[in-house]
Parts: sequence; C-alpha cells; structure tokens
Amino acid sequence: MTLAAAGCAFGPQVFAGSGPQLRAFTTTADVGKPYPGWKPGEMDLHFIYTGRGENCFYMLPDGTTIVNDTGDFWREKELQDIPWMPRRNLLGGEVVARYIRRLTDAKKLDYALVSHWHSDHIGTPELGYRQAEDGRKVCGLALLGEKFDFGRIYDHQFPNAGQYGGGDIEARQMINDWVKAKNIPQEPFRPGALNQIRLMRDPAGSYRSSFSIRNICANAVCWTGQGEEAFDHGAVHVKATGKTTINQNTLSMGFVIQYGKFRFWAGGDLSCDLVGADGKPFNFEALAGERLGKVNVCKTNHHAFKDAMVKEFVAKAAAQVYITCVWCPRHIQDCNMRWMSSRELYPGDRTVCPNFIPAWPKQEWPDAAWWSDIMPGGHVVVKVAPGGGSYKVYHLEAKDKSMRVNSVQEWQC
Repeated sequence: MTLAAAGCAFGPQVFAGSGPQLRAFTTTADVGKPYPGWKPGEMDLHFIYTGRGENCFYMLPDGTTIVNDTGDFWREKELQDIPWMPRRNLLGGEVVARYIRRLTDAKKLDYALVSHWHSDHIGTPELGYRQAEDGRKVCGLALLGEKFDFGRIYDHQFPNAGQYGGGDIEARQMINDWVKAKNIPQEPFRPGALNQIRLMRDPAGSYRSSFSIRNICANAVCWTGQGEEAFDHGAVHVKATGKTTINQNTLSMGFVIQYGKFRFWAGGDLSCDLVGADGKPFNFEALAGERLGKVNVCKTNHHAFKDAMVKEFVAKAAAQVYITCVWCPRHIQDCNMRWMSSRELYPGDRTVCPNFIPAWPKQEWPDAAWWSDIMPGGHVVVKVAPGGGSYKVYHLEAKDKSMRVNSVQEWQC
C-alpha cells in the first residue's frame, strides 16, 4: 500500500520520504544468515522480543555492556494476541539470557539499569519464577542476574525507593533481594550527569572525544540543560498538589547515548503530567524532549502507548528510527503513530519498528498512512558503525534461536 493510496483521514498529512539519509533496504550477504555480531568500535543496541516485557541490551564501542530492563509480565486476556517467543515454557529472563549468551561469552556484564519499578520492566514472581540456589524466587532482571554477574546497578529512585509510590512492590523487593544477595555495587543515578555511566574498557581514551552518556531524568528530576544541573519537579509537584504519589511511569530513568554524530534515547515509560509551582499541569515527557534534543534512534516512551510519544516530544526528538518493545496489543496507537510518521512535524525519512505487530491495529486503522513507515517485527538491532557516522537497523527472527537476519536498513547520521 503506497502512501498516496492510503491517504490520511486522521491527522497531519504524511508524505513519502525521499531524503538522502535513508540509503534503502539492503540485500547484503547478511540477509538470511545469523546476525554477524559485534566488533570493536561498533555499538550494538539490541531490543529483544519475548512477548513478556521490555528488554534492551547494549554493547558499547569498547565492549562495555549494559542491560536496560528485563521484564516478565503478561495478562491472560492478551496471550492470544501477543505470542511468547521462542517458546511458551521460557520466562522472559531466560530468553534474554540465552540471547545475550549468543552474543558474548562474558560471565559478567557491566551495568544493569532499572528504568522504573514496573513488572514489564523488571519482572514479578507472582506470574512465574525460577528458584535461585539460596531459595529466592526470581524472574525478569533478577533471573538474568542468576545467569550473569553485574558490575554495577542503577535504578531511577535509589536510595529513595518508594518516595512517590512504590510501583510493583513484590517486584521491587525481588530486585532488592537480588542486589543484596549478589552484593552488586549501587549508587544514585544523577540526572544531568555526563558519563556517570562510562566506558569500562577504554583505558587509552580512544573514544573519549566521540562517546558520551548524558543522564536526562529520573524520579521526576530533570536536567536543566546547563552543565550538570538538574531540577526536582517531583518535589514541586507534591508541594503544589498536596499529593505524595506520582505515576511510576513519570518517574522513569532517561538518558541519551552519543557516539560521533549518532544519538540514541531511552526513557523507560516516561509519560504523563506534573504540576508546576504556578499550579498548572505540564507534560514531563515533553520537557525531557526539550532537554534531549534531536536523536537518530528513539526507543519509544511507554511502549508508544496512547499517553506517550506526545507531539511535543516527537517534534524535539525528530528521530529517523523509533523502536517499540511490544508486549500488549495496544502498543501500536494511531494517536501517536501519526506524530512519529508526520513529515509536517519534521521532514525526512523515518522507520517505526515495533518488535511485534498484533492484528488489532491492522483491523482498527487498515488504511492509515503510517503503515508505510512500519518495518516487520522480530528482535530489532541497531548497529552503529565505528565513529558513529552511519548505522544499520537489523530485524532478526524471534521465533527460534537462529538470530537469522530478515531485513536490514542502512542510515546516514
């Protein structure tokens, strides 16, 4: 279906892109073969499909490794729409562990990042678990932590867990018990900080001038855009409203990784409003977008659910590629797909990559113009070339362990 044939009855007119930044779908030797893997100087960003939550794994240019959430969550009514892959008898943490093991033989991963205390990002033992040697019930990130050691962990609230509401309490306790049992070093994630999360295998400083990670937000604190200063919008909200709880999604950790010209955003489930000192609500996701600026690849906030990826955020991020970790059929929504696809909001080609496409949105919006921007599902991998001047987007088979490359798209930064 072409864009011209589809039309756009719902919102901004969408035009077919013809800009020079998207080279095209490639039919290289990679297609049909196992994923080629990481090489020094490259940066690989993996978005692993399990059907049970959000699972991200990053291999940085020097080989530093980051796990950014590992979920184990599901709802009975959605099982017919969202399959668990590759097999129903595997927990999400087990699928992620096996996936990472295909990429590296390391016994220790450098960082674990907990975006916020929701089970689709960290797991909950009440929906299935394995038993650790010491008797702990583990799934999700804690189960992954039985397969690998970790050098350090950051979460969005440490050391003030539960400050604005506890999230999924049993899940949070499971993570805390794991961290204590494994004696994993932990320190506060500081919004505004530059390179608090740093390269661990670059003693010569080979990437010092080309690579950085900027912390943008966590626990309703956001970088001001000046130096490493940050402002506590959560404290202002509590004072202005008299309410001591804040939506856990709004408390999500967010950061931007930059490598050369390439920029990548990950912000957990960042969404919803806060109230400012003037008593007026404002969208915290949109504020983070202002601080973030333009990126090449954006992991969608809150799985691109209808309360996230608002127009103001999308306009600031202006990404070429959007990636959604899908575990719910409602993770493709017309209301924000229109913004991510709109060439009126910002010009140029772009691709939207949900790692699973359920039947529901196809039935609901069969003629939406944004379908022309959607890539096929599966594991999604962004491979940034040495130096960060270009990158490829791979879609890998998720139905089995083959890591077979089904398609590749190449971009210039």
